Amino acid sequence: MPAPGSPEPAGRPRRGALSPLVPVLVPLAVAAILIGVWFSRLFPPVWRESAPPPARFEDVTRESGLAFSHDNGARDGIDTPTALAGAVAFLDYDNDGRPDLFFAAGTAWPWVPPREGTPANCALYHNDGSGRFTDATRGSGLDVPMLGMGVAVGDFDGDGLPDIFVTGVGGNRLFHNLGNGHFADVTDRAGVRGDPHVWSTGAVWIDMFGEGRLDLVVCNYARWASQTSLRDAFTAEVAGPSYTAPAGFVSVFPSVYRNLGGGRFAEVSARTGLALIDRQTGFPMAHPLVVAAMDANGDGRLDLLFKYQSGGDMLFLNQGDGTFRPWNPPSEGRREGASAGLVGAGPLAFSHTGQAAGRFGILREAGLALAPTPDEGGPACRLQDKLGIALLDYDLDGRIDILTGDGLAEQAPGQFERGRSFLSAPALIWNNGDSWVRSRLVGGDAGPGAPLEARGVAVADVFGDGDMAVVIAQNGGPPRLLRNGLRSHHSWLRVDLVGTRCQRDAGGARVEVHTPRGILVQTMEPATGFMAQSEKTLTFGLGGDDRVRKVVVRWPNGVLQEVRSPGVNRRILITEPR
Repeated sequence: MPAPGSPEPAGRPRRGALSPLVPVLVPLAVAAILIGVWFSRLFPPVWRESAPPPARFEDVTRESGLAFSHDNGARDGIDTPTALAGAVAFLDYDNDGRPDLFFAAGTAWPWVPPREGTPANCALYHNDGSGRFTDATRGSGLDVPMLGMGVAVGDFDGDGLPDIFVTGVGGNRLFHNLGNGHFADVTDRAGVRGDPHVWSTGAVWIDMFGEGRLDLVVCNYARWASQTSLRDAFTAEVAGPSYTAPAGFVSVFPSVYRNLGGGRFAEVSARTGLALIDRQTGFPMAHPLVVAAMDANGDGRLDLLFKYQSGGDMLFLNQGDGTFRPWNPPSEGRREGASAGLVGAGPLAFSHTGQAAGRFGILREAGLALAPTPDEGGPACRLQDKLGIALLDYDLDGRIDILTGDGLAEQAPGQFERGRSFLSAPALIWNNGDSWVRSRLVGGDAGPGAPLEARGVAVADVFGDGDMAVVIAQNGGPPRLLRNGLRSHHSWLRVDLVGTRCQRDAGGARVEVHTPRGILVQTMEPATGFMAQSEKTLTFGLGGDDRVRKVVVRWPNGVLQEVRSPGVNRRILITEPR
């Protein structure tokens, strides 16, 4: 220890004295902290749940006022010849910003006595914004009985009001929305009724020719001979091939109707490239159930994915001139990889795994598109594999999930065992960004996960809170309306597009929502599935983000438009620049 009064060793600071570096280091440390906080705010880490949330839904059918019940033609001692029907669609028919509901009619088969009382009609229900629906069918022009099958909603004349096309057995119907809750049956004037001996199922509206008008594509499930009754066709189908019995049902190509404007259409089926021959049979591909429009390769044009009751599925790429070409994977063993490459050709990247830009990418990731159909090993086919599903961001975490009614149906027309049951329990297939986790629905005393004969499944923001509600139509019974009960408290943004140069529904436009954590991407595509169509508004769950920096729209013609959202937890409308 140095003696008192002697100098301290060089380089050792005096007691109580501050290092000369402190005045320099302290401001740097404070600046580093502030910069870190600023960067964490500006570029927060990607938020991700590891465990699936509970698939919590509440059955609110009774409180909602939905009183519709589907008639499948079954009566005491008389079984129904098919269990396929049960169609539903969400649409805002009066443009009040609230999704309404349409149910396609089921009714007695020609040889079955009609149900006593009011005929089984199509039904229209108006949403008051609180989840309460009022029957608006009477006097709407939609109160017509028919052997209805599928439904497709689209504004075919560009007047801003959604129109309704209903497929059926022995003829289809087109209802033109006149406004004020009134519709006109314009089927024959438009020329889209179809053959009276054809059974149609799925349908979709898309602009095939790039003319700014919606054209119509219709799945024709089967045809029976004009000299044979429908009942005889079913009898022959059940009996199997015979030289003396009627032919039963035969395969038939899709019908395609070009929109000429003025409410008129021309059938152009033979010139579209959709007439696909089954190489094994030499006949048209048998029993198509669904045709769904989706931009599979990111070129701004909607392609067509057909799902068949037996066998796999087929993707047709839109050539932009009203024609399509079938896309075939290079080999059976590389279907998944080939389809992944197809999707990856899109010009817009997405932020992280599990955030596909369009329906095709999501279906591919979930194994529901361009994948061999598993053998069910019984008299029923699983409609989940036939697009008997709806896409939604259940927990608003920014990743699209899947809700399935998990419905079952017969393998072919009339091919079922007497006394069979098609009851099954709906489920949520949750997307964690890396894989898919399946959960049965849970809820209150009403039991939303109880088995039902599910057909059409559609989703919409019924209650105006950003959470997707689900409606499941049943074959031969009432629908179920399920309210999302998770309450994730995540922020969200809902986006509507209005086309001015492209067709008004803006099919093929892509929307980027830029947040501090990344970019969320969705494509405007008709949200069609088996016997159903969901609302067309795009809902973006923001996960842990509470801000949106900007929204970028790439319209089908390639024009980019950037807009600022005034905030989150709201719905914004973006109109294409002229």
